[in-house]
Amino acid sequence: MKKKINISVVGTGLMGLQHIKAITKSSRVNLHSIVDINNNAFLLSKKYKVKLYSNTKELLKYDKPDAVIVATPNQLHEKHTKDFLKYKIPVLLEKPISDKISSAKRIINISKKYKTPLLIGYHRRHNSIVSKAKKIITSGKLGKIVSANVLCWLYKHKDYYKEKWRIKKGGGPLGINLVHDIDMICYLLGSIKYVQAFTSNNIRKYEVEDTASVSFIFNSGALCTLNISDTIVGPWSYELTAGENPAYPITNQSAYFIGGTKGSIQFPNLKNWYYKKERSWWNKIFVNEDKLRKDDDTLINQINHFADVVLKKTKPKVNGNDGLVSLKIFDAIKRSSISGRKVKI
Repeated sequence: MKKKINISVVGTGLMGLQHIKAITKSSRVNLHSIVDINNNAFLLSKKYKVKLYSNTKELLKYDKPDAVIVATPNQLHEKHTKDFLKYKIPVLLEKPISDKISSAKRIINISKKYKTPLLIGYHRRHNSIVSKAKKIITSGKLGKIVSANVLCWLYKHKDYYKEKWRIKKGGGPLGINLVHDIDMICYLLGSIKYVQAFTSNNIRKYEVEDTASVSFIFNSGALCTLNISDTIVGPWSYELTAGENPAYPITNQSAYFIGGTKGSIQFPNLKNWYYKKERSWWNKIFVNEDKLRKDDDTLINQINHFADVVLKKTKPKVNGNDGLVSLKIFDAIKRSSISGRKVKI
């Protein structure tokens, strides 16, 4: 019988809880312990019959796990990650890698110095739909990629804003929702050269933005526009279209549209548009749809991948440098939204 990987979870907020659920559903790993100081952590430790520690140093002193997931607030990522890396305990760190570029670089340097695996929790890369889209793009079926359009329209109920930090700077859709989409477009389309962003708080009138439009220029020459809002009623966002989270009713629409000189693709519903004859608007355009696609539990896929990394069977699919790139792009977007100017990455 294969040995299961014992994983400790640090932080029992929204994502920490999701990771705990994913661990308990995986046949590859065990929930070793929980690290947090709130009452919810106490209840979770009783429910899953695991040890509860009040801080990371206590865990390291008494009972080191095989691996750890850090799902604490962004500004605490460095503090909660560095000791595990020094003890050569592999870390799956929730996205974004940190709240500051300087901190992210320190985390990466510690990982390299102690040769300890560091994974960043951009779990969408572990979805088979995304893998299929990536395969189509890299195969050349679409020709040279010209442009892409991404929609993230996800209306948030007023109760969402009872948490007051969500109406302050950093709590809007740019800071909460955009990070996944940044990683996704880099994964699918390559490195970004310039960004330009515009924001608005015209609807909710909070200090933070409720809508943003971001333009990207890739080093390949391709263009991309990304429109994100939590005030628009519509079916087009990855959350509503991918079926990853059962909390969201699936709309069977697409949120990503990527076009090339030979064809286009939209996903998550994986439709590939192309001409059978000469490429011309006078000719009929055809579509192939992947009707066999399945909606994965990407958090479980990510956990199983993490287990393989711990066992040294593979390298991280999303490493620290990937996390740093996304953070730099996000920082450029924030600076552009203030200045209104194009910013080089």
